[in-house]
Parts: sequence; structure tokens; C-alpha cells
Amino acid sequence: MSQMQSIFVKNFTQNRALAPLCLRGAFHDCWNGCNGALLLPEEISRAENLGLEPLKPYLEPFLSQFPCVSVADLINSCAVTAVKFLGGPDVPVTFGRIDTGVPDPNGLLPPGTLNVQQLIAAFQPIGFDSKEIVTLSGAHCVGVCQGQPFCPGQNTTFGNHYYTQLLNGEFEGKLQTDMDLLQDNTMKSVVQQYAADQQQFFDDFAKTFGKYISRIQCNQTSDGPCPLESSNGQAPSSNDNPSPQQPEQPNSPPSSTNTNNGQGFFPSFGLPNFNGPQGQSGNPSSSGSSGNNPFPFFI
Repeated sequence: MSQMQSIFVKNFTQNRALAPLCLRGAFHDCWNGCNGALLLPEEISRAENLGLEPLKPYLEPFLSQFPCVSVADLINSCAVTAVKFLGGPDVPVTFGRIDTGVPDPNGLLPPGTLNVQQLIAAFQPIGFDSKEIVTLSGAHCVGVCQGQPFCPGQNTTFGNHYYTQLLNGEFEGKLQTDMDLLQDNTMKSVVQQYAADQQQFFDDFAKTFGKYISRIQCNQTSDGPCPLESSNGQAPSSNDNPSPQQPEQPNSPPSSTNTNNGQGFFPSFGLPNFNGPQGQSGNPSSSGSSGNNPFPFFI
């Protein structure tokens, strides 16, 4: 385990709610290609990223301690460490992603209100089929949504309980995109497979999530999500990776246009105090739900 990953594990041990937050961050940063844009003020404050704001003050101090690591690599290293810490599989992760410093086009992330046909259509351009959608959806076994656990009573460990709850009709905390996995015969059969075989889910998740976070070098001017392959067919060398921009105030919570309505977004094991590397710390402010946001906030 690297020094950086060791710090992640120490922080997760102190603040377990931080691990699902890091996992979700990788899903959002890599939808349009892993490029580190998520932590840019213009992007982290968007409605589709509601609830992810604490990642900015937590991760930015790492950039000064590990100046050769890009923001994109930092986000993904944190995410795969979180999966393992929560009891999940080892996900392969390599380094060499390039930070573009440019926000992704707005509105690319699929909201949680899509029906199954729309969900399949959203993932098809980035190279993921119906089975892989079900596999990636298994990340909802941890964290919370709208202040409520995705999997009540089981949301603090990574496992196949997400699928067993779906089959048992336990839809509390689930998104429309979760419940609709049962509306497609092919996808339902995968749900049934994973509910019966956690090791198969772990094996497939490691492969599929590893594929998801390997999508790099996105064309920032495109109107659609980044294709599976890089623009030149080659992964960039770590020697080509520029140093990440240094934050002016790494421990300051980011500004947000969302107001707190009193509903916290951290799971039942408590609001964590975010301890940065080597004792740097900061307490991010919680943001509430707007009530009608198609992108429900969750970690």
C-alpha cells in the first residue's frame, strides 16, 4: 500500500462516512473521462454534484504533499482504497491521468430519475452494456441518498446486499434507476446472479469499475460523454502528467449555492471531521436537498 493510500485508510478509519463519498466522487469525475474537473469550483457546485462539496477541502491538501499526483489520479486512488476499506474487492488503478483544468459540459451526468431504457441509452456511448450498468449500480450498497441510506441497516460495508434488497422489494432509499433494473429481463438476471454470489459481484465490479476509471483524455468541447478509448488510443505516460494546480486555501470549505434545510447528508454513523494528510483538518458544511433536484445527493 502506498503512503497516500495509507493516509486514506487512516482517515476512513476515523471517519467512515468519508469512504462512500470518495467512491461517488470517482463516478462523477470519470463520467466524461477522468480529468480532475470535479474539484473545480464551477463543477463541484453544480446540482448534479450536490453533496460532493466536502471532497474539495478533503482532497486538496494531498496535492501539496504529493505534487506529482494529478487531481484525477488522486480522486481514483481514494475511490479504490475506499472500496477495499469498506470490505470490497481490489480494483486495479494506474496513474497518469491528466488534469485539464476545464469544467466538463454541464448536464452530462444521468439523473437518478431515468427509466431503464434511458439508463441503457446513457451508458451506451461510453462503452458500457446492460450487465455493466447493473455491476456499477452495486456501488449503491454503501452511502446515503437524500439523507437516507441506500441500503438501510447495511450501508456501511461493501457487499451484495444491494441486490438482495432489490429482489426482496426493499426499495427504501433506492433511486428510480435502482428499482428499474428489475424491469429489464437481462438486467434482472444479473441482479439475481449477484444476490446469490457475492464473489461474482466482487470480481465483476473490480473489472468494470477499473474499466470505468481508466477512461481518460476526454475532449472537453464535446457535447457528449467521453468515449471509452482515449483520443489517440494510448494512455498517457506518467512523465507527461503535469503538476496539479495548488489550491490557495486547501482547508477552506468551498462555496455552495445550496442552503441547508436541516437535513444532513451523512449516514447514521455520524458527521465526520475530515482529517487531511499529516493532521491537516477541516469541517465541511453540510448542504441540504432542494426537494426537486433530479440529482439526489448521496455519498
